[in-house]
Amino acid sequence: MARVLRVTSELSTLASHALAPAVKLAAWVGKGRQITAKGVPRPADLPAVAAVLGVKSPGKVRSAADVASIHWPWVAAEAAGLIDLGVTSAVARSVDGDDGDPARLWLTGLDAVLRAESHDRNRRGALTLCRAVLAVLAAGWPPDKVEPAVRDVLDEYEPVDAAAVSQAFRQTGAVPVDSAVALLTAFGAVEDVRLTPLGEWAHERFEERAPEAVTPALRAGVLLTRLAPLPVDEAWRQALRWFGDRRPVDRAARLLHAAEFAAPVERVAAVDVVAGFGDAVLPAWRNALRQRNLRPHALAALADWGQGPGVDEAQRRWLVTEYALSARAKGGIEDAYHYVRDSGGLGVVAGGDHPGAGELHEALARFAASARIRVHQLKITRSPSWRRVLVPAGVTLGALHEIVHAVFDWASVETDPDVHAFDADGVRYADPFHGLADHRDEHEIRLSSVLPRPGTSLRYLHGARECGIACERIVDPDSTVRYPVCVAGHDYDEDELNRRLAGLGITQP
Repeated sequence: MARVLRVTSELSTLASHALAPAVKLAAWVGKGRQITAKGVPRPADLPAVAAVLGVKSPGKVRSAADVASIHWPWVAAEAAGLIDLGVTSAVARSVDGDDGDPARLWLTGLDAVLRAESHDRNRRGALTLCRAVLAVLAAGWPPDKVEPAVRDVLDEYEPVDAAAVSQAFRQTGAVPVDSAVALLTAFGAVEDVRLTPLGEWAHERFEERAPEAVTPALRAGVLLTRLAPLPVDEAWRQALRWFGDRRPVDRAARLLHAAEFAAPVERVAAVDVVAGFGDAVLPAWRNALRQRNLRPHALAALADWGQGPGVDEAQRRWLVTEYALSARAKGGIEDAYHYVRDSGGLGVVAGGDHPGAGELHEALARFAASARIRVHQLKITRSPSWRRVLVPAGVTLGALHEIVHAVFDWASVETDPDVHAFDADGVRYADPFHGLADHRDEHEIRLSSVLPRPGTSLRYLHGARECGIACERIVDPDSTVRYPVCVAGHDYDEDELNRRLAGLGITQP
């Protein structure tokens, strides 16, 4: 026990030292500093920030996000809870008790920076690369052999993760080992291309968290744990590796059996995967009718194929609760709130017989009472035309697709077959119906997530058309206004345009 305590104390000391830049930034932020639309310090403040950190002041740069010596400790400070980012400003906060464990805060900050430096769709490239670098250094490879050894280690990783490495640190095709070593050095995990005690500890944590490879031999319950946090399309690709060349109906039955005893987010993942096999797995759905937690899912799936009566009102309420719990696990309470609101309101959950209904209803009620559901003022531009539209923060990008069509009076989304997509900071979203590779589901992402503050923007691409969509302001809703609503624009009929918007039937905030 004495040895464990000594090592823990040593790690805490090392982690505290490595977190010093983040702590200095929090002290500089104090009671409030203005931030840019990207949630970073303003360019005008960079000389002062550099002085606080003791690093070279950058020259003229577009954004603090482009200066690693400033951006990395800033991201770490936010992730560790040392600063809170609001819409237009950041404030410092204190971290006490168990939340103040330096080693835990250090690892949380490192994880956040690795996500920020990962530009693949799953934000795992830099994490995968740094895991490989730590493994190579832990094995004792000399500095001049690190890069080839890292490539060999990457060959043993999951293909989707290994492929993402080439998109880490803003690379396009290379394996940026030097950048990974520089980051780990900045965080105190590496010194002179050798592991420090903090790096040894990080290596152990990374290997503990490393997922087991998906093969047909993987246990169904473990697979569900892997699938639960993934976007639907990525979960499908992983599941196909587990199904392998086995009969889909047999594998579907195994997956659904495991899902019966799983958490709602894992059960929903299983249902989505099995549904992808269509009528080939109908016997598995019929078998699932005997399971308490899966019965509503099975009734709904069979009804989609014209078999069975479908779900009654009590079962529909059960499913709303189930999917809301899944949304909460994947995206937080706000996502769950929007899902329930779109499905009929909090009353749908209240009094339901789902085992999680009571706790979920209380959490949603607290959120509704304390949170302000905001409205985004968007400027949608297709030069020379533009429209200023007020849109509830909770609408999905799928709904925003319809709004864009309405404000420019383009062909309806039902009659216009052209493929469309949104591009938000390099991450693309589209309708999964079109099966676009490397595009996330536009129906699973909300406006508040991709345009979190004024000044953020995204692109909308539709055939030969392209629009810029910028968030100008975030305001409180007006109970007398029906949203979405167009309030200004170039060369347009306001009354007609707002009649089209009203016809979309988008839920109010």
